[in-house]
Amino acid sequence: MKRFQFGILVLLVWGTISSCGKMKDLEFLRVASFNFDNLSFSKSTVRMELAYYNPNNFSLRLKDAEFDVFLDDRKVGHSLQDTLIDIPARDTFYFPVKLDVDMGHVFQNILGALTNKEVTIKASGNCKVGKKGIFLPFPIKCETKQKLDFL
Repeated sequence: MKRFQFGILVLLVWGTISSCGKMKDLEFLRVASFNFDNLSFSKSTVRMELAYYNPNNFSLRLKDAEFDVFLDDRKVGHSLQDTLIDIPARDTFYFPVKLDVDMGHVFQNILGALTNKEVTIKASGNCKVGKKGIFLPFPIKCETKQKLDFL
């Protein structure tokens, strides 16, 4: 009887592992919206929505995102998100971000941005992605080039 129970347990574990295919990375699409909440010379608060695409054929949930934002490889801000976001299967979803920006670092990059007319914006950090209450760490890595037209 114990042998039979062990055999069923092995089959269940094997079935569970084989049914879980490798999860594909979420794809960064664009910055969908961008607004200033609080603007000052020392520290500002920026709200934006990032558009991502889930290429997986199953829905997910995202929580506890923490990441840094870099402007031309110089850290300018930090974000800590504790909201739970539902990610639909094979669809675009929007990730709301509240970013605390150190304006001193932004001002240091303005001269370079004026001469180059383009800046590289990067985000790097971690979050937890999961399904049915099981969450695993997932890296946040996105990079985009943004043209600046001041005229």
